[in-house]
Amino acid sequence: MKLYADRVFYHLELHQSETKLPYLILFHGFMGSGESFKALLSGLKAFCNPVTIDLIGHGKTETPDKIELFKTDRQVQQITSILDRLKFDRLFAYGYSMGGRLLFHLLTVNHNLFAGAFIESSHCGITDCEKRKQRVQVDEQRAAEIESGFSQFLDHWQSLPLFSSSDGQSRKYYRQIMEKNSPRMMANSLKGFGAGVMPSVCEKLHKLRLPLYLAAGELDQKYVSRMAEISELNSHFDLFVAKNAGHRVHTDRPDFVINQLKNLISSHV
Repeated sequence: MKLYADRVFYHLELHQSETKLPYLILFHGFMGSGESFKALLSGLKAFCNPVTIDLIGHGKTETPDKIELFKTDRQVQQITSILDRLKFDRLFAYGYSMGGRLLFHLLTVNHNLFAGAFIESSHCGITDCEKRKQRVQVDEQRAAEIESGFSQFLDHWQSLPLFSSSDGQSRKYYRQIMEKNSPRMMANSLKGFGAGVMPSVCEKLHKLRLPLYLAAGELDQKYVSRMAEISELNSHFDLFVAKNAGHRVHTDRPDFVINQLKNLISSHV
């Protein structure tokens, strides 16, 4: 289905609609799309109605070439508008990496939209001003590299230690998803919603009063540490570390993600 919000035609797929089951909306990572979660869908359908969405600039979502549309507050408004119209009963949310950063903002702005949330390999923002400036510079350089040579950038991106644990089949599948994206839109995403320009909401998380599961792969120690720090901010947060998994826990250990989502949803439905 297509839903219009703030000049953007968002692409969503409702993969099942069983009236007795709650809904789960899944937010993908940078250069991904709703297709990133294909391996999870069959297992999820046993206990919820999964809904995938192509975030702004990604996948089949039709996006004008305007960086301001990618800004954090605009994306929050866009997604909130869509969810308000869909009126899903008992809605849970799952966000991976970039999608997790967006979900942290959605939770702090309007947590009443959700009955619970699951965030994988993500963070709530960079609080140190100097580190923020450095990350902005990194993302601007990456944006330039994407527009000057997208295929070469993807080669470099897939060689990052973050993704070294993924097997050949998973890496090939993710490559195919990434190649479908527009280099211009990926550059805009970094400029408008990169980790450096995204405001931090870490200081607001202690106010949340809904269950939040945080997950990271044991082979991705950087994000194990980040998620552990976030888990200490609120007694409603629980941390789970997946063995034999890296940054993409949902591809390295789909069984782990499905089981944790089942526990979250069944305990709070």
